[in-house]
This record gives sequence, C-alpha cells and structure tokens, in this order.
Amino acid sequence: MLSSILMLLVACDDSIINPGSGGGDTAPVVEEDPVIQLDVSEIDFGVVEYGKAYQGHMSLTNGGAADLVVNAITADTPFTVNPLSATIAPGNTTQIVVGLSALQYGELDASLTFTSNDPDLPEAVVSLIASVNADSDGDGYDLVDAGGTDCDDDAIDVNPGASEVWYDGVDQNCDGLSDYDQDGDGYESDHHNDNPAAGGGDCQDSNTEYHPYAADEPYDNADTNCDGADDYDFDGDGSRSSDYGKGLDCDDYDPNVNISSDEQLNGKDDDCDGEVDTSCDAMLSERVYVGRGSHDRAGYSLALGDLDSDGFAEVIVGAPYYNATSPAANGRGMVGIFAGGTDILASTDLGDADEEIQGSSSSDGLGNFVTVMGDYDGDSIPELAISALAINSNGGAVYLISGDDVMRGRDTSDALVTLSGSSGEYAGRGVATNVDLDGDGMSELVASYTSSSNNAVAVEYGGSGGSVGTSSTDARWSYTGTSETFYENMGVGADLDGDGYDDLMFSDGGVDSPSTDAGAVWVVWGQPSRYAGTSSFNSVSTMIGQGASSSAGFGTASQVGPDLTGDGVPEIWVYSDASSLEAFPGGAYLRSGTVDQNEPLMSYEWGSTDIAAIRRGGDFGGDGIDDMFVSLPTYSLGALAWIDSELCCAPSGSSLDYAEGEFYGGYVGGSADGLNAAFAEGMAPLGADIDGDGDVDYAAGDPEQEDASEYKEGAAYVFMNEHK
Repeated sequence: MLSSILMLLVACDDSIINPGSGGGDTAPVVEEDPVIQLDVSEIDFGVVEYGKAYQGHMSLTNGGAADLVVNAITADTPFTVNPLSATIAPGNTTQIVVGLSALQYGELDASLTFTSNDPDLPEAVVSLIASVNADSDGDGYDLVDAGGTDCDDDAIDVNPGASEVWYDGVDQNCDGLSDYDQDGDGYESDHHNDNPAAGGGDCQDSNTEYHPYAADEPYDNADTNCDGADDYDFDGDGSRSSDYGKGLDCDDYDPNVNISSDEQLNGKDDDCDGEVDTSCDAMLSERVYVGRGSHDRAGYSLALGDLDSDGFAEVIVGAPYYNATSPAANGRGMVGIFAGGTDILASTDLGDADEEIQGSSSSDGLGNFVTVMGDYDGDSIPELAISALAINSNGGAVYLISGDDVMRGRDTSDALVTLSGSSGEYAGRGVATNVDLDGDGMSELVASYTSSSNNAVAVEYGGSGGSVGTSSTDARWSYTGTSETFYENMGVGADLDGDGYDDLMFSDGGVDSPSTDAGAVWVVWGQPSRYAGTSSFNSVSTMIGQGASSSAGFGTASQVGPDLTGDGVPEIWVYSDASSLEAFPGGAYLRSGTVDQNEPLMSYEWGSTDIAAIRRGGDFGGDGIDDMFVSLPTYSLGALAWIDSELCCAPSGSSLDYAEGEFYGGYVGGSADGLNAAFAEGMAPLGADIDGDGDVDYAAGDPEQEDASEYKEGAAYVFMNEHK
C-alpha cells in the first residue's frame, strides 16, 4: 500500500514559495525560482512475491515561478523509474512511475533520487522499500534460495518439519535424500530401481543390513546381499548343500562339485558319490594338449618342473614323431613347453605352446624322453633333459638345456651338455631324474643306451660341459639284459639307505636268474667318491630283490616312493608279472640284504593287466605324504591309477592285500569318444605344482591317440589337483 506525506505549499500573489521556519508575523517570500515539490517521502511496496512485477506512483510538482528542470531521476536496483528526467512549468505536475521486479529475496531498502535546478533543494530523495516473500506457502520455513530450508515453497506440506511419505517421489522433509531409500543405506528399493549399478536393488528397504553389496552369510536363510540366490547354494551350481540337509552338494563352495558333475582326477569328489577320483574319463580333463600334426605322437614323453623358478611348474610334452611324413617314418620331433601359472592354457594343440624346441634335422626324433632333472651346473637353475633317439643312425643323443634358456626360446644348440651315442646305441632311451650320487649339490646326467644289444648306463657327473660320447662319460655300466623294462623304469634319485647320498634304483623284469624271466631289482649306492670307467653293472650295484620263480617278472616296473613309515627313508615299489604291486621298506639293511617279499608294507593283487610304469606323483590325497601313479596303457583304451598313501600300511608281521577295485585312490580310463588307444603310456617322472595353489599336479600322455583321420597325433593330459 502506498503512503504519502504532502509537502506544505504556501501560495502568495500567484507565486510558489518554500515555507519559512521562523515564528511571528513574518511576511511571505515570493518564490521567483523553481521549487520541487514531492507528494510522498516514501513508497512502500509492502510484501511482494518473488518473480512478480509491481508499480508505485507519485506526483512531482513545480511550486515555483520558473521552469523546474529535473535533469535526472534515478532509482536504486532492483527498482526502476519512468520518466528519467522532466521539465515542469510553474504550477504543473508530472506523474512518476516506480517499478519493482522481485528477483531477489529479503528486505529491499533503496532510494529514488531527483536532481533538479531547485536552488534550495537540488537533490530530493524518496525512500523505496519492499519485502520479498520467502515463505510463499506460509508453512513457517523460508525457501532454500532465500537462505531458508524449505525445498518447495509452493507446498505447505513440504518443509523440514514435515513427515516423509516414502516412495511417492516427493521429498517432504527436505533432507535431500532419495525418496526410494527408506533405510538410508545408499540403495533404493528394488521395486522402484532394480539396478544395483544405478544405486538400486535393495530387497528390504527398511533394514540397513540388506542391500546389494552387503556381506551375505550363507546358510542363515537371509538374503542380505539381495542377489536372489538360494542361501543354501553358496556356489550357485544349482545344487543345495548337503551339510545343512537341504540337498546333495557335498562341497557347496565349489561350483564344479555337485551330483551333476563328471568325476575328474583332481583329488576331490566332483560328483558327490562319496568316492574321490574313481572312474574318471580322460577326455573330460580340462587341459589336453594334442599333437599339431597327424603323426606327432604327442605325450610319448612328459615332464613337470619349474624351469624359470617362478613358483609355477611348466608342462613339457614330447612329440618325437612331429613332422613325420607317414606313420612308419621318423620325424623331426619336438618338445612343447606350456608355461605354468594361474592362467595356464586350457585344451589346445602343441602349436600353441609358449615355447617349443624342434629337432635340428628332419628325422632326429627329438622328444623321445624328457625330464626336469635338477641343477647340473650349480647355478640353482634346473635343467631340461631331452633325448633324440633317431639321430646319427639311431645313435641317439641327450641334450641338457638350462631351464632359463628354454623359457627364453633357446634350443638344442644351446645345450650345456650333449651326450651322443654311436650308431645303433639309442642313447637317451631313459634318463634318470634328480640324482646327485656324490652329494656335491649338482645332479648327474644318467642315461641308458644299448651296448652290443644289451642295456647299459652312462654317467656324467654334474659340473662338466660340452659334448661327450657314451664311450667317454665319467662312468659306464654294462649289463647283459635286453628287456625294455630296464630303461622304461629309469629312476628318480633318493637316499634309500639314509646315509645322505642319493641312490639310484634299476629293475629288469626279464632277468633269467634264478629262472627264466624271474626279474630283479638293483640299487647303485651314492658315495662321496665318483664312479669311473667301464664296469659291469652287477659290480657297482646291489641286488635288493629277485623273482622267486620262472616268469615272476619281479621288477617289471619299479620306482622309489615316499617315506610311508616315518623312519626317514623312502620306500621301494615293485611290480611283478605275477600280478602283484608291493611297497617294501627302504633302509640301510638293503646294502647287504634284500626286501622281504613276504612282508610288504602295501600289497595289491592286480589282475591280468600289466603295469608299464610306476611314478611318484605327489600328495594328491592331502595326507602330507606323496602318492604313486601307475600306468596301464594296455588295459582297454589305457588307464592311469592313483595309489593313495593314506591306505598304508600293513600291521607288523602280517600281509595286506587289497581286492581289485579297492587298490587305488583314483582312476582315469581312456575314452572311445576321445579316440584313446594307449592312455597313460607316457607319464611324468614326478608331479609338480603347475598353478601355484600348493597342490601337486600330474600329467600323463597317450601317444597312440588318433585324430579324426585315424592318425596318431597323440595327446598329453594334465590333471590339476584341487584337494585343498
């Protein structure tokens, strides 16, 4: 509402005069100059609404005798004025319009100023005041833009003191939080926003313990992470935990373990039938490396070992007939190396190996035997031993290549040592693993070859280098037997008598003493002095056992195993053609005595299928003691049996037989679908940890495995142990 205060006007003789300030009967003064007269001293717009325009009016009068020239009329922002100047004849009046655009909140206090030629009052001022309303809805809260806390000043029921109504899209209490997150845990109700990535997915929006990224304790029947998953199916494999009586999943933390899974050789009960690794199918293995050519016979030889000392064992696959032009021809041969690690390649062919070494000529036959044989030159880096039998008119050769060089793409030309045989000697038919006979910390190169149609052994002590022939190695042991079992069971070094030196065990199931094919097992004892020159094998070894009758075949397969009895020395595993596999105690008694075949620690009645080889595979069962693997390539399509050391041992003074079918901790059979023919004919000398999980893994090969064209490309199978 506009208010006005009239200025006192005094007229005399038609002249406009300013009022005097004295008393008495003073005569009026005739004004001959212009006199500015305003009808108000203040324009009060009162309470106005933000964003609206308002006008105020006033009169400007010339109360003098001369023209009043108002050369400037100005208003402080946010007020405006019109006109901006005026010339007013004596006695006349001009209307002044004052505008207000309410574009800011709060109390407005400004001035309207008139600058004129009135000599007594050259500048006259009118006050301009207004109050822009900051609480339009009258709820007692100023809106935010005015410095208040009311987030919607057009709604009386929206203010900081209002009660929140959830999920209506209105922020009644003006707290700025999502109207779809009642419990304030940062996640909106899944009924209104089901996308956790967009801040939704809260399945219980009245409970702060429930939201998409909350910790979810399994088996408490509470879906705190709101994933909708079965709380009794932790691994999400569709099978509920048997531990809580809800289903048949025997390991609800492993999605690969349930009643629908196929059993694999990996140290765990994949199909929850209560039996670990029984009746496995080779073709179901997760890592199968087939040959890259039709005649490769990949998997003829295999080894596991950490060549680059990074904590992960490499998988080394020999394919001695690689690049052969026909099934009957020799090939260049190759060795593929798959680098160990948590991301080791899944099933593929040798062409995808991380490293490969090929024979130097088209018919070398490289890869007939491979092993990671220990540190030969004393640099703490293991060496890879590779043999090539067809080279030099079947003279054969063994190459020792530093593991570090192998993983940097080096080949046989970079060998630390090359052992070569003369024509027809087939040097490298078998190579021993990890043998330090003289205890100097460096492994010896021990390789079998043929001498005058008989088996022989060449020994080159660790530390030397260059090229050496079988006739000039540090020691050579000749033998009168010709059986393939002699070199097929080239051993792994172990201290069998507890004197601190590695010993090396040999066997020959075809020995004719005391009768035809009775068989025998020998040990060459480690000692501080080195063996030297050419000797009869019998003169440097001790026979620790032989077959008692004709065709007993004692030693058809043999290998040193783990310490089963806890006396500090490893045990001896021997297979006889008489269909028994037995473990005998090691110890110093063997230097002058033989094993008691009537008192084995473990004994298995095997059946009619011959064992081809025995290998120490590592602790597959998780009992802290290494287990043994047995090769049965002639059984059906081939088979690999795992003998769990947990089954040991027989009570003192008694024999212990296991019925067929109960003798193993696990079993893998060849598969017709996988085109197997002689699965497990190739076996790694030792198990090793490929993926660094602390479990020892193993590998076996089928060099006779066919491709779709019925060619023998072969394959290597890697079994990842996951029992921990």
